[in-house]
Amino acid sequence: MPLVEVNSVWKTYPCRAGLRTEQQTVVEDVSLFIEAGETLGLVGESGSGKTTLARMILGLVKPSRGTVLVDGIDIARASAAELHRIRRQMQPVFQDPYAALNPRMNVLEIVTEPLIIHSRDAGLAIGTGFRHRRAALRSKAVELLAEVGMDESALARHPHEFSGGQRQRINIARALALRPRLLILDEPVSALDVSVGAQIVNLLRGLQREYALTYLFISHSMPLVRYLSTRIAVMERGRLVETGEAVALCASPQEGYTRQLIAATPELPAGAA
Repeated sequence: MPLVEVNSVWKTYPCRAGLRTEQQTVVEDVSLFIEAGETLGLVGESGSGKTTLARMILGLVKPSRGTVLVDGIDIARASAAELHRIRRQMQPVFQDPYAALNPRMNVLEIVTEPLIIHSRDAGLAIGTGFRHRRAALRSKAVELLAEVGMDESALARHPHEFSGGQRQRINIARALALRPRLLILDEPVSALDVSVGAQIVNLLRGLQREYALTYLFISHSMPLVRYLSTRIAVMERGRLVETGEAVALCASPQEGYTRQLIAATPELPAGAA
């Protein structure tokens, strides 16, 4: 059974058209799956519905029609206990590495926030003594930072003190805190310089190998998606127009829109491979 199954999903929003209210379709009849341990690249131009689809998988937006199943559970109909368990298994990494971080929190607080929210599941029970609990959180934060190539000296600092690439590493560390099975990566390098973005992509690749992670990698860059993905799904104006194995799809795209995406974006620099 796939880790994620999206079955004939639609998402519409009401919009004003003069004196009338009409329905605007953002995602139209999309079906796809993500197997455990793979990377599905979801590619398309801005406004193609990629982020809305990701938000439905995360359970942040309910489909207007169709179903989204994670580990066999329908997100829209899950019980509170089921949702709690599923949300520990899925974590997002967003496009803007600064907006995703609370500027009032230091790195220790940012990285350990998921552990505090899910303290019992994370083995940090509320009843644990304060000093022991604080030491356990700090130790876990140091471990998480090391996994993304940062050291303990970052813990007391705040987001504005870091570069864009370092902020995204902090975002990834926070996403890893609960040891999720699925990371939803929504344009995670589009706000970064090309060389810094390549470093983040290689970090993600290494983390996937080490922790057997599953990725939904969202981007408008076909070469970037091809580099990281096992399979690729192409979206245009809310519709899924082509899917296939990454190498085969990029070598022989069947749809004109896919060919346009390949032609419109440059190759990754040699150092990224």
